[in-house]
Amino acid sequence: MPMAEAPQAAGGQSDGGDGEDAEPEGMFKAPEDSKRKVGDYLRLAPLWLALVVLVSVGVLLWYFLGYRAEVTVSQVYSGSLRVLNRHFSQDLARRESSAFRSETAKAQKMLKGLITSTRLGTYYNSSSVYSFGEGPFTCFFWFILQIPEHRRPMLSPEVVRALLVEDLLSTANSSAPPPYRAEYELDPEGLVLLEASVKDLVALNSTLGCYRYSYVGQGQVLRLKGPDQLASSCLWHLQGPQDLMLKLRLEWKLADCRDRLAMYDVAGPLERKLITSVYGCSRQEPVVEVLASGAVMAVVWKKGLHSYQDPFVLSVQPVAFQACEVNLTLEGRLEPQGALRTPHFPSYYSPSTHCSWHLTVPSLEYGLALWFDAYALRRQKYGLPCTQGQWTIQNRRRQAQHQVPCGSTLGAQHGAFSSPASGL
Repeated sequence: MPMAEAPQAAGGQSDGGDGEDAEPEGMFKAPEDSKRKVGDYLRLAPLWLALVVLVSVGVLLWYFLGYRAEVTVSQVYSGSLRVLNRHFSQDLARRESSAFRSETAKAQKMLKGLITSTRLGTYYNSSSVYSFGEGPFTCFFWFILQIPEHRRPMLSPEVVRALLVEDLLSTANSSAPPPYRAEYELDPEGLVLLEASVKDLVALNSTLGCYRYSYVGQGQVLRLKGPDQLASSCLWHLQGPQDLMLKLRLEWKLADCRDRLAMYDVAGPLERKLITSVYGCSRQEPVVEVLASGAVMAVVWKKGLHSYQDPFVLSVQPVAFQACEVNLTLEGRLEPQGALRTPHFPSYYSPSTHCSWHLTVPSLEYGLALWFDAYALRRQKYGLPCTQGQWTIQNRRRQAQHQVPCGSTLGAQHGAFSSPASGL
């Protein structure tokens, strides 16, 4: 008897014979899509590589042209500024006094306000007022500007001073003076600014624990207090009347020592302003006299061997400037005539000394010989260019026999220059 077929269940297999071999639709499409995507990635690889190269080039350009261009350097300046509405007192000569601490706090606020009120404020790093002087009241300071390296040549001490003076002049008669002028009446013409270095600041800070300020008046000879033997270094800051120059006298007292003294033509130890330095107790030169070019001088002592006795005595006095220009007419006899001396001989002559001696012989039949007694020339330091002085005769630099035309020091050497009469 025939059987009726049961209807196929929904979602069931349509053909029992094909149930194991049949695959759902799209079973083999995934691998084909993966291959297609890999192919697409391979086609886009050059574009991705180009993007990576462009980004790398951009980073390198930013580093070398942008970031590296903004590398900054510390530029140090040292100087002084006159204040017209303040008076010096002996308390301000002692760094440990409350008067000194109070005045430096106000003066440092004034100095920072002056600098930051100009376009230098962008580069301001730090500043300090480390000393005061009298006749008139003067602040001695240093400050640091953190400037881009490529702008360093454009911010010389002359340029920086001009910017500060410009601000001082523009606010002098202002109805609403800036805060930094609230307590100080500043003298724009009394601003002195010099280039310094981080090394100079380190040298200065090492001496401030044994800091001595002294003002010496006209006609006065002042003996300075000896160094503190418990300190490793001391600084004597010396000042005199503005229209005179200071002369320092050093006398060694011990037969042997390893102490070092350096004399500077400014208020602090600026290497660029070194006048001369002496090392050890000298039997050949037991007394040394050194001249500054003006009314300010600094002396720095570096301890050698430990001793309870001062190895030297220092004294200072103001002296008048001496002219250094001579016109000498020689007579018709073959013997030494006239004596030419540097200012304040036998003292070391001051920095920036320029002497002109004009010598005239009787006729063209005579020549001219220059003899040098107790004079030697040497470099301040080996390897450095000539900065301590030179002789120019008939527009040519000359040197004595066995001597180097650099520097100056007293000695026991002799020398001679000879020249025909023409051109003198």
